[in-house]
Amino acid sequence: MAATSRAIQYTIPSREDFTKLSDEQKTRVGEAFDLFDSNKDGLLSYEEFRFVLRALGFELPKPQTYELLIRHGQKPASWPLDQECPPVCRLFSLSTTQAIAGSLIRQRDPKEELRRAFRLFDIDGKGMITQDDLRRVSKQVGNNIPDADIIAMVEEFDASGKGGVDEDEFLRLMMSKK
Repeated sequence: MAATSRAIQYTIPSREDFTKLSDEQKTRVGEAFDLFDSNKDGLLSYEEFRFVLRALGFELPKPQTYELLIRHGQKPASWPLDQECPPVCRLFSLSTTQAIAGSLIRQRDPKEELRRAFRLFDIDGKGMITQDDLRRVSKQVGNNIPDADIIAMVEEFDASGKGGVDEDEFLRLMMSKK
């Protein structure tokens, strides 16, 4: 039986999900694209695309990103028209990246995102955000919150008086702000 060559068909993903994102989310996608478009040609290589997704909080397995590459990656403009372009040489435009990122962002589970945020504070896995955690994060982001404010925050949201805000308290607090 002779081997058949499967032509790779490029499709343009829908931008509907991207148009429904907040302005802040759209800006984050654009900034990530600009940051990792290393040669500033308006196109991302497969590796650059994976970095953009990671910067946006997505750790997709390689087979899943490779499938996106097969479905949505474009041939480079310099590629000969009469030759098939292997997937790893294909590129992602800004609009394609926005469409894919928009879809991924809209599929996120808000509670799971908040749990991920909680773990950024609770790096040692003790199950609560303490005053020390808040001080550390405050310094990391360059916003040195006064100790009195940190103490007041923990006391206000530590419903059970255990010296920190546990994950359930954090989720309730953050979900009430939406």
